[in-house]
Parts: sequence; structure tokens; C-alpha cells
Amino acid sequence: MIDFDIYKKIDNEWYNTKQSLLEKKDYIGAIKITEQYLEKLNGDYESKYSGKLAYMFLDSLINISHVIKDYDYALEKCHDLQKINLAEINRPDDGDTEFYLGATYYELGDLDKAKEYLLIAKKKSGGRCMELLGTNKYSLFLKSVEPSKEQIKMQKAFDKLSKLFKDEEMTEDIDLFIKNMVKSGFFSEEEMLVGLRNFVEYNYEDYFSKLKSKQLPSILSLYNEIYSNKKEPVNFRKLYAAFNQLTQNGFVAKHAIGNTDDEGFEECKDEAIERMDKGEDMVGCCFYTLQALFDMFENESNQLLLSYGNFHDTPDAVEVGNCICTQLKEAGFEVIWNKDVNTKIAVCIEWDNKYLESE
Repeated sequence: MIDFDIYKKIDNEWYNTKQSLLEKKDYIGAIKITEQYLEKLNGDYESKYSGKLAYMFLDSLINISHVIKDYDYALEKCHDLQKINLAEINRPDDGDTEFYLGATYYELGDLDKAKEYLLIAKKKSGGRCMELLGTNKYSLFLKSVEPSKEQIKMQKAFDKLSKLFKDEEMTEDIDLFIKNMVKSGFFSEEEMLVGLRNFVEYNYEDYFSKLKSKQLPSILSLYNEIYSNKKEPVNFRKLYAAFNQLTQNGFVAKHAIGNTDDEGFEECKDEAIERMDKGEDMVGCCFYTLQALFDMFENESNQLLLSYGNFHDTPDAVEVGNCICTQLKEAGFEVIWNKDVNTKIAVCIEWDNKYLESE
């Protein structure tokens, strides 16, 4: 059994011998002498003073092995360090062990494990242990892979949804639907709640009862906070103005109507009949469905596909398409269309619409 006096004697002997070798850059010698002292403990890491010595020896061996870039050896010693019960040796669990593991895995190229252990180390130490090896590269690595505050919020929102529905595939589907609704900028939270209920009732009828949960409004509020546009809707205003100009030129121009082209064309036809009954000359229609908008979000294409059509033989569909393209280009948009009536018009837009209560 090692008592305090023996502990101090061994500590001084080892430190002085090892330090002398390190000053001569005899790293192998320093490792050998430290290994000899470690072996004398006979694997007794549980007793207070033998555990303290073992911790110091292993800590030193890990540091030296990093200097000479023997990371396989360092990993072996990291695993030995994990065996020490820190409470038994009156040492706070400040993340040093996890830091050494993370740094060693980083050098070995296992970045997933490096991230895992370095995150634990940072959390335990408040970041204080991140430069134990005399370099900030591990902090920089962690900064590059650490989830941002926004990503943490996103995960929190998804986790809340997951707890409510307890079905991974369904949760992912609903998560995407809510994100799309928020990003569209067309819906209040009350309207999103109605849309969500309709979506679940149509696609997951057996889970419809879950939507009575009082948690849903708070979940939608969290999604709204995370995914809604925070900037001024400059691009959407340009699109809105272009559609207004088309309306003045005899078009039915509609935003986010229906989920299918058939629904969109039917709505445009109804409006066109009303306006013609009032004596207006109608040319054609231009619209995008809500599904087209959602598809743009999911494909990350920034290309919104517009449907269009003519109401009379003259102008025909190609002439109507040309009018739409001209109006969009004048508004400052890049437009992609091959003048084929079977091809939709793609307007290139970074979507920035946001819901305003006044609307």
C-alpha cells in the first residue's frame, strides 16, 4: 500500500528523472522510465495514492507520445487512463481524459470519435482543457464540426416532434411539411396548425388523435422561430410586383394555389370567367402551386416552376409564355424556358417571403 510519504517520494524521483530526459529530447528514454514506474504499481489504480501516480504517469505518456507522433501508443494509454476512478483519487472530472481521447482519435483520422470525445471534454471543462497538448487545432476542429445554435434549435424542434408521434419515418415527413409551410411565408401559425391536421389526416389517419396535443402550438412556434425568413422579402416583392403587372395585362396570376396543376388551372379558370363577365379581356394564366414551391425547397434548386396557359386561340400558349418571361426578366429575374408548351417556366429566385400579421 502506498501512503502519502511514499507517494511524494516516487513522484519526485520519477519527475526529476523524466524531466532530465525530456530536456535532452530523449523522448523514448522518458517513456521507458515512466513505463517502469507505472509497471511497479501492478495495475493498482483503485487506491488513492497509487491511482494518483498512475494518472500522472499516463498523462505524461500521452503527452510524450503526441510529441513523437506515436498515436497508437497514445490511444492505448488513453484507454488505461479511462480505468482510473477519478473520485477515488480526489480529482475532479474536468474532461481531460475525453480530451486526450478526442485529440488522439483526431490524429488517427477517426474524426467522428474525435468529435464525440472533444464535445464531451468541452462540456465538462467549459473549454478549459482544449489546449492541454499545447495547440489550438483541436479547438478549431471542434468549432468547424460543432453544431451551431441554429442546428441545436433544429434538433430540439425535431426531438419534440419525434416524442409526440414516436414513428421515425412519419416524424421526418411531418418535420419536412412544417418546415416547408414556414419557409413559404404564406401561413400564420393557426393556418399551419390546420394544414398540419389536414396533412396528417390524409397521410397518417391512425395518428390523427395525436394532433389534439396541447404541445403542437408550441412546436409550431419553435419551427416558426427557426425556419422563418429573417430578412426583408426583397425577391418575393419583385415576384409579387411582376405578377401584379401580369394581372393588369389580362392574366390571372396566382401565388401558391393548390397542390396540383389541375387545381391551379381550375382556380384560374374560375377567376378568368368572373373577370370576363365584368368585361375584362383575358389573355392567359400564370401560377405556381404550393407543391411546386415545396419541391423547390426540398431540391434546393432556387428554381420555381411556373405553370401557364392561354384562354383563347390568340394569343396561343407560346405567346403567353413569352409575355410571362418578358415580364419576369423586366423585374430582374433570370428565366429558363425552351419555348415548349409542355415545359414549365423556371424563374430563378432565392425565396425570402415571410408571413406578416398585417397580411
